[in-house]
Amino acid sequence: MMKPLLAVVLVVLSSMVCEPALAQARPLRVGISSPEASNPFHIALSRSIVETLKARQIDAVLLSANADVNTQINNLDDLVAAKVDAVLVAPLNEEAPAQAVQRVNKAGIPVFMYARTLSSKHAGLWLSFVGMDGVAAGFDKGRWLVDHARPGKVALLTGPAGAAPMIEQEQGFRRAIEPAGFKVVYSQPSVQTRESGIKLAEDALVAHRDLVAIYASNDDLALGAAQAVKAAGLKGKVAVLGLNGSPSALAALHNGDLAATVYLNPQAWGQVAANTVADFLQKRQVPPRFVPMSHRVVGQAEAFELIPPVLREKLGVQR
Repeated sequence: MMKPLLAVVLVVLSSMVCEPALAQARPLRVGISSPEASNPFHIALSRSIVETLKARQIDAVLLSANADVNTQINNLDDLVAAKVDAVLVAPLNEEAPAQAVQRVNKAGIPVFMYARTLSSKHAGLWLSFVGMDGVAAGFDKGRWLVDHARPGKVALLTGPAGAAPMIEQEQGFRRAIEPAGFKVVYSQPSVQTRESGIKLAEDALVAHRDLVAIYASNDDLALGAAQAVKAAGLKGKVAVLGLNGSPSALAALHNGDLAATVYLNPQAWGQVAANTVADFLQKRQVPPRFVPMSHRVVGQAEAFELIPPVLREKLGVQR
């Protein structure tokens, strides 16, 4: 007579044991919305985020916008549908992805920004931003030019229109150079590719062959601009300035094709961004609103030591 009751008790006990086990079976998942898949800086940054999350026993769902705002919006909606536990997003510009980020919020998913943010009017949509002080980076880049070149005409290759770090970087750069007598005579936004850098620099040099400098919002644009400067026979006369400190840009610095770049460390950025999210999810640590990452302007003298030794031969770099 006791067997049915015993069976019921065993079932109840079994369910009590299994339910927590099942709850623990699913690891935490973080969705990453990267703005670009071909940009070396964002490739290294994304890889670092994924590897750091993995080391914290957190799964990563990495989606790239491929420099297309609509794709990024769809990616964010996909992360909501996937019910990830948090989202790390580097918005392509400061306005267009805002509604999609708002939908992430409404789904109860915490949002963290890295590398780029939305406009400050949307600041309530994210918990923390891990990235550079764009104005300071641009200002330091401008000060380098003031210290190393005579005043003259400058062309700006400003990168994606409406992207907050690009706007801030340009603001800081102008703040440094314009009081020193430099004059911006050309300014054009674009995707951040070498091809765009070549074309825009060619256009700028046709209109203003007496340029003293070309500012580029990232290293890919700068490398393209440097190619155009060399083709025009103006190497050494037009200083080309980049940002990121990618190995290929450092090699171009060492070889004298670039004049300077703002050196960032995507591996360190990725680690800090991933650990900021992981600490929130696993330890309930509320992060600061802004987690600043370091930067420094480097020229030819510093470039060689910053190139990873395993890449020097591949990049054709020698002392």
